[in-house]
Amino acid sequence: MKKNLIALAVAAAVLVPGVAFAADSSSNDTGPVVFGYAQITGAQQFGTGPGTSNGLIFGANRIRLGFKGEAVPGVNYFIQGAYDEAGLGNGMPNGLNNGLGGNMMGSTTAQLMDAWINYAPVPFVQLKVGKFKTPEGLEYSSIAGNELPFIYRNMGQSLLPGRSAGAMFHANNVMGSGVGYAVGIFDNTSVDGYTVFSNGNTFGGGQGNMLNGNGKYIVSGMLKYSMGPLLTAEASGSLGTETNRGSDDLYSWNVGVRGGLMGIHYAAGYTNASGMSNWGYLNTNSFYNPVTYTAYDWHAELGANLYEMTLSPIDIEPAIRYDSYTVHGQGTLGNATVGLNYFVNPNNPHAAEVQLNYIMATRGGSINQIYSSSVNGQAPINGVAYNTLMLQFQAGF
Repeated sequence: MKKNLIALAVAAAVLVPGVAFAADSSSNDTGPVVFGYAQITGAQQFGTGPGTSNGLIFGANRIRLGFKGEAVPGVNYFIQGAYDEAGLGNGMPNGLNNGLGGNMMGSTTAQLMDAWINYAPVPFVQLKVGKFKTPEGLEYSSIAGNELPFIYRNMGQSLLPGRSAGAMFHANNVMGSGVGYAVGIFDNTSVDGYTVFSNGNTFGGGQGNMLNGNGKYIVSGMLKYSMGPLLTAEASGSLGTETNRGSDDLYSWNVGVRGGLMGIHYAAGYTNASGMSNWGYLNTNSFYNPVTYTAYDWHAELGANLYEMTLSPIDIEPAIRYDSYTVHGQGTLGNATVGLNYFVNPNNPHAAEVQLNYIMATRGGSINQIYSSSVNGQAPINGVAYNTLMLQFQAGF
């Protein structure tokens, strides 16, 4: 009898927590789903001039791990961490090796890229709160990092707010019309280092600066129209206020299109920004003295998936892009990219792929002059100042 009581107690200790957990997990909870991917990248630059190192560099463009799911019907959550070059938030011009923990130039090695909750009581009025991408820039806001047709995004990312903490109303395909919108308010900071909205000053006073803001914000909005795969067109913009760089007025706006049919894909966009900053690529003549600037970027790209066009037995896609970044009164940096993408499984193309890019750089004005001096690394985000060969391997789940 005593042995039976002991066995019953042990069984209860094992089974009761399991029963309680099962009772707490209703069919409305669809997660969490674990997801992630890694992009391992190698690069070689050419023509960097005397006094510079010349050789291959290996590292990681992106290493991501996250969780997502539906807590109850109409309430979704998304959490994504980053341990990579694109995810470093310390504002330093790091090399690819930093994505694998080597040659660190700063204290930040990983961070929480996204953490948001989305409430959708009705499909055409949804509320997203947390930390996520502000809704400006068609490529930046709608194309995931593991679905890009090129290894780098376009240089216009330097002129966007990037990610920040805030709240946003949004919807796609409102009432079946193909129209989508988003409008949100965010802390006046970007976690993407070296953008025109980058700023560490989000706190105000009182309660140890933790429960009171400084009254400075970024307001972003987007309006888009989609005809399905053939065409998506978008117009978006942001207004910002900040105090860290001596200016209280920042703005940027963007227009873009993308689409495709029968294996052909295309995209184009234009981004414009104005304000004040002392980032070197916005003020190449006087790095430490902020000046008012106007900067803009435009890009156009075209790709052809030969497998989808029944022209190749394997899933390969040649692609080309031209990207031009200009600071008014300073100069221009142009990047022409020739690429080739290989998708291991056509039915799940981004689960495993290899990308090869050769980027040809042209420089003009003082943007050209800065690279002949002792100052290096002042190209905008995703820009290269010298001809560069890149090879990237990607796998995800």
